[in-house]
Amino acid sequence: MDPVIGKDDEKKVISEAGRLTGRNAETLSSQAQLQKTVVRSDPPAILVTPNPAPPVQVTDSGAAVGRMPVPAPTPPADPRDVTGLIAELGLTEDDMAEPTALVPPERLREVAEALKARGFMLMDSVGLDYLTYTQPRPKRFAVLHNIYHPRDHRRLFLRVWLDDGEALDSLYPVWKSANYLEREVYDLMGVDFIGHPDMRKVLTPDDLEGHPLRKDFPLGETPTLFRDGRFLDPAAFRAGVTGQQSGLTGYRGELRRGRGEDRLPPVMPEGGPK
Repeated sequence: MDPVIGKDDEKKVISEAGRLTGRNAETLSSQAQLQKTVVRSDPPAILVTPNPAPPVQVTDSGAAVGRMPVPAPTPPADPRDVTGLIAELGLTEDDMAEPTALVPPERLREVAEALKARGFMLMDSVGLDYLTYTQPRPKRFAVLHNIYHPRDHRRLFLRVWLDDGEALDSLYPVWKSANYLEREVYDLMGVDFIGHPDMRKVLTPDDLEGHPLRKDFPLGETPTLFRDGRFLDPAAFRAGVTGQQSGLTGYRGELRRGRGEDRLPPVMPEGGPK
């Protein structure tokens, strides 16, 4: 049974309720307001710390166990690299500072036509004599063709080894620029080009015997006769160019000093140089 509440007990309950609603009403109100403020505030930021990567363990044999290392980024390919082109043409790359391919003499024109079909052009042709070279070479002479692509700026040198007196196919049927380039190699080095339309000298006099850029060409200073009758004496030429003496050659250094404009270039005396 429920206990019987008398009048005195009822007064105590009412008094306690009044006390709570009166004196402690302010405290309860403050706590309620604080609860509302806490509810309305933004939640605190949560800092997430990444788990450190476990260390890589290496066994006695050198094999890595655990996390695999991140591979280094691959550098971009050089757009001017011609290594793939050399392999595509079936050629061997020469160990040189510039990209150079070794071309057999019988394949030179074939390779040139393949390069022209890919947009390459002939820039230069030079001859080299390795007669006195310190390191052994396959043959004494070499002809080097400088091939260039004007759009993607790729450059490739074609090296052909030749024996003394061995002729080489002309690249004039492929590139017309080979005309004077091959004539110069013929004049200075003595390499004959098969299929060239005008294989004759281009620099030295017609009566000059030998080829000046060969290693066995006799060294020395000899007067040079030009087709217009003018001659050049080496010692006088050096003196005239340096300004030590005036009026000795057709290329007088005194002209750069404002003197000698009224003088004519000397001509070869009768009977040749004295």
